[in-house]
Order: sequence, then structure tokens, then C-alpha cells
Amino acid sequence: MINEYAKVEDFAECVYLFQKMLNAGIAADSYTFSCIFASCSDLSLGRSVHSFGIKLHFNKETKFCNILLDMYSKCGDLAAASRVFEKTSERSVVSWTSMIQAYSRSGLLHDAIRLFHEMTSSGTKPDIFTLSAVLHACASSGSLESGKSVHNYITGQGLESNLFVCNALMDMYAKCGSMEDASLVFSQMPVKDIISWNTIIGGYTKNDLPNEAVHHFATMVSGKWEPDGRTISCILPACASLSALNMGRQIHCHVLRNGHHLSDDRHITNALVDMYIKCGALVLARSLFDTMIPSKDLVSWTVMIAGYGMHGFGKEAIRAFEEMRRDGIKPDGVSFISVLYACSHSGLVNEGWRFFNIMQKECKIEPSLEHYACMVDLLSRSGKLQMAYEFIKGMPIKPDATIWGALLCGCRIHHDVKLAERVAEHVFELEPENARYYVLLANIYAEAEKWEEVKELRVKIGRRGLKKHPGCSWIEVKGKVHVFVAKDGSHPEVRKIEALLRKVREGMKKEGFSPKLRYALMNGDDLEKEMALCGHSEKLAMGFGILNLPPGKTVRVMKNLRVCRDCHEMAKFMSKTTGREIILRDSNFFHHFKDGSCSCRGFW
Repeated sequence: MINEYAKVEDFAECVYLFQKMLNAGIAADSYTFSCIFASCSDLSLGRSVHSFGIKLHFNKETKFCNILLDMYSKCGDLAAASRVFEKTSERSVVSWTSMIQAYSRSGLLHDAIRLFHEMTSSGTKPDIFTLSAVLHACASSGSLESGKSVHNYITGQGLESNLFVCNALMDMYAKCGSMEDASLVFSQMPVKDIISWNTIIGGYTKNDLPNEAVHHFATMVSGKWEPDGRTISCILPACASLSALNMGRQIHCHVLRNGHHLSDDRHITNALVDMYIKCGALVLARSLFDTMIPSKDLVSWTVMIAGYGMHGFGKEAIRAFEEMRRDGIKPDGVSFISVLYACSHSGLVNEGWRFFNIMQKECKIEPSLEHYACMVDLLSRSGKLQMAYEFIKGMPIKPDATIWGALLCGCRIHHDVKLAERVAEHVFELEPENARYYVLLANIYAEAEKWEEVKELRVKIGRRGLKKHPGCSWIEVKGKVHVFVAKDGSHPEVRKIEALLRKVREGMKKEGFSPKLRYALMNGDDLEKEMALCGHSEKLAMGFGILNLPPGKTVRVMKNLRVCRDCHEMAKFMSKTTGREIILRDSNFFHHFKDGSCSCRGFW
């Protein structure tokens, strides 16, 4: 009876029955205590039962001490757990494992790792549960070196083929950012289960390697493995990262075909909404979001609010935020980041200030660096550069490079070279090895045609050994992703694309559009600059899409960096002359081009 009440976590009833049993003269054994403590979530009641155990002389039994260790650990009393562990005269593998888990639960991850090595030195041989516990500690602390040390121990004990251990090893390597090691473990596994596949796919996704995640998902499915809910949650962010809408739709269909009720699984539904948003299909995302009745949670609303912000629909984001509050869902710090971001990318300065004040005064949430960064971005994009500078100076916490970087981006948008130089000093002091900020300042100088300053910065970048990420864009056509790099002539259709772009440029000139030559970022004559602009990767991808997609089909292009103004103007013109919608996603924003205009309205 005690065991059955423990299963439904009714600890009070367990204690009541325990007392009744003792009063009836029936002696308890260690299994009785394990049943009671299994449901214990109340520390004071747990201590009371502990005192019963001492009176009945169970405190000398290793099994009883192990049960106590686990109970105190789960109740968050590490000091009590440590005292029990120290007083346990004959420590078993369970004793050591319970104490390692106790340290991990309390966030003392390095102590958990230290205790593992102490255990192996004492002559006690860890089992697979001990190894899983210490690998979890290595993963949570990001201690790759410690994780490799545990891996060496596992190999020495001949456990490298154990399925349970291999899954824990892969998880550790993935969370420590070493997907090469995780992949090696995966490839050498003699037997795999669904957890193995989910771990490797999720690891690639979380480490920003979406192509590898998609490849492993395809291999898994072709091998007759049936994806579960966890698999779907792992692969959908990879589709979102690649903007692979067709694959995302196929996964959605798979979910429906296999009888998953999306209304019952918010985690999958939220991932699907996020995928559609990041693939540029905002209408589909909203349609799916509206079916979540009544199961929308804070994550659901935050995903939708952030989605509106990413697509430049600031007012819709605000309406969603206010609707969420009317539904009785209390916003958290992430929700406010989403709505402030939306205000920033739609030029809604007054609304941004209003939400910043609501967050502090009504919701009692202290602004983090992310909130301050959104406010600086809001002011900077709106041209209030000096106000943004003073705002940073008045911050109660030290600004980081992201905050100064937001103002530096604003200086580029509004061509304020003098302020950019002052801001860059702060950025370089905080992140002297980040090439992105040097490149940003060099571009500010290039747009202002300050070529000597550009040259000096490029020399400094070379001297420091810093590398700039090359601009690249990609587009999915007929299930295949085509990647383009600036001035790349390797694509088999590059001649056709260049001919199309020249024709578009001629049409733009006839209608009075002149190339934005300052965005060529080079010191040369106008013809050279115009030729350089034509080779920008997003233009090549858009041209390829127009040539290869059916008439009227939406062209969806992704870029890893910010889209330049000249490409932005060409995309508007192309949407008008071809009668197509063009959706261009750059490093942090979506542009919907239709009939010669863009959804961003100049704010991005």
C-alpha cells in the first residue's frame, strides 16, 4: 500500500500508513523505507522518517544510507546528503553514484567529477549509472577534458560498446561542442537505438551544423527507423536554420500521418510554428498557432511574437503580446526581448519605451544585457544615435560588446563616422579578437570613401590573424539546396544568372534607379563597383530562383550576413518586374518583397 501511494507521490499518506504499520507491531525493512522516500518531496517529513530509521537501527545499513542520500539530494539538502555519505562505513557503487548525482543536482559539477576520480582511486568499480552521472556532470559544465578522461576510463574497462554508455558519451561530446568526437562514438557503435539517433541529430542541430543533422535524419529514416516526438523536436530547428521549407512540410506531414495529436504535444507544435516562421512562411505559422486551443503556453506566444518581429510586423507583435496578457499568461524576460526586438525592427520607438517601462514597473523584471541591447538597437535604427550613446553611458550594468555593436550598426545605417570611431574603441577593448566589428568599421569607412582608414583596418585585421566569414546565400529548389558565394563563378548556371542580373540592372537604370555604388566597398571606378555589386551572393541566389522556379512561385533566399542596400533595391525591382514574391532572410531579419516594396519599410 505504501508503494502504491508512493507511485502517485502522496507522501503524507505514505507516512500515515508507515506509522500505522509500526503501531500494529509490524517491523519495517529497508524496502519499506525505499518506498516511502521514493515519493518524498517534503524535507521536514523526510527528516522525520530518517529519525524513525535511526531508532530502528537502520542507519548502519548501506542500503538505507543510499536511500537517504537519494532523498536528501532530491530535496536539495546537499549538506545532509554529504553527512550521510561521510558516515556510511561501507560505501557501495550506489553510495558513490548517489553522491555524484547529488553534487550534479546542486550545480557543483566539478565536485561531482572530482568524486568520480576519488571513487575509482578507492577501488570501487563504477557501473553504467555512475558513468552516466559523471558524463552528465562533464556535459553540464562543458568540461571536455574531463569528459575525455572519463572516456579513456570507459575504454580501459571495455565498456565502449555498451549502448547506455555510448549514448551518454555522445551527449557529453555534443554538449561540450565536440561533434567530431560525438560522430566518432556514433559511427563505432555496434548497436543503436532511437536515443542514439536523437542524440546525434540533436547534437548537430544545437551546434549549428544543420546540414549534418538533416543528413543523419535522412539516413535514419531510410534505415527504417521510426522518428519519435524527440526526433521531430531535434530536426525541426535544423530545417528552420536552413530555411528548408519543403523538408519541414514533409516532417509536419509525417507527424500527422503517424497519429501525433499536435494539440496534445505543445513542444512539437511550438517547434513547427518556429520552423514555419524561420522558413518565411508566416501565414502557415499563424494558422498552426491558431489551432493550439486551448494549449498555448508562454513559449507558444513568445515564438509567435518573435516571429512577427523577425518579419518586420511590429504592430502585429504588439497585438500578440497584449493578447497573451489578456489570456492570463504572464510574460517573462524572453517575451519582453521578443517584443522589444519587434519594436526595434519596425521603428516603433514610443512603443518600445512603453514596454521597457512595463517590464520594470508592472512585471518587476530587472532588465538584462539583452533588454538593454534591444533598446540601444531601437534608438540606433531610428537615427537617435546620441540618445543611444547617452543611454549606454547611463546603464546600471556594464555594457558588453553586443550593446556597443548595436550602436556601431546604427552608425553605419546613418553614416555617422565620427561617432562610429568612438564606439569602435569600446567594442575593440571588449572583444579585440572579433573580426566582425573590424569589418563593420571598415565598411563604414568604405561607404564614406575613407580608403586610407579602410587600408589601415584591413592591415590590422591581417596582422591579428582575424578572419571574416565570407558572405554566402542559399536557396532550396526541387529539394536541393544551392549555395552561392560572392563573385563565385563555379555554379554551372552562373553565366545565365549573370545575364539575367545585367538585364535587371539595365531595366532599373531605364526607370531611374542608379546602383548604390557605395555598397561595393571598394576603391575603383563606377564600372568596377557596379560589377562587384552584381556578384553579391544574394543576387546570384535570387537570379537562380527566378530562372529555375515555376512562374509565380515565391523565391526564398537565405543569407548568412546582413543584406546590402543595393541588393535590397534590386530585390524590390525584381519582385515588381517578375510578378513574384521574394522572401530574403539575412542574418537576423526577413524581407518580404512584393510589387516593388518591402515589408521592412527601411527598418532592418
